[in-house]
Amino acid sequence: RGYLIAAPSVFRSGVEEAISVTIFNSAKETTVQIQLVVKGETVSRSHGTVLDKGTIKLKVPSGLRGQAHLKVWGNRHLAEEGHIFHNYTTVTIDSKGSSVFIQTDKPVYKPKQKVLINLFMVTSDLRPVNDRVKKSLFFHTVFSFTLVACILF
Repeated sequence: RGYLIAAPSVFRSGVEEAISVTIFNSAKETTVQIQLVVKGETVSRSHGTVLDKGTIKLKVPSGLRGQAHLKVWGNRHLAEEGHIFHNYTTVTIDSKGSSVFIQTDKPVYKPKQKVLINLFMVTSDLRPVNDRVKKSLFFHTVFSFTLVACILF
């Protein structure tokens, strides 16, 4: 008998996260409950039934950042066996965030060559960002190479 819970160590605020549950040598379904607790207050909860393997989705509320406890426990009908496991771990909650990909027209440049760049901004699930973006480009010369830094708001 045993169990394995696999969850991200970093959760994204406003995103539905997946927690994988495996219960070894289980002959019956187990009800698995999950809570996300911040400063002693439950901010999100979910549950599902698992026979051998399963995935339970947990919606992380928007606006959260910092540390939280992810609590997971499984039980069967109390008349039978009660709790079969109970555990928790600390996770980090980050803002949803975006990523910026910078593409250049060449892998290597010579001094004073023109640098052509494309910027792609995507969400954490790799979908294009459709919001209006303010672009600021800063150029800085280091050892006769020009570094380009891009700040997006």
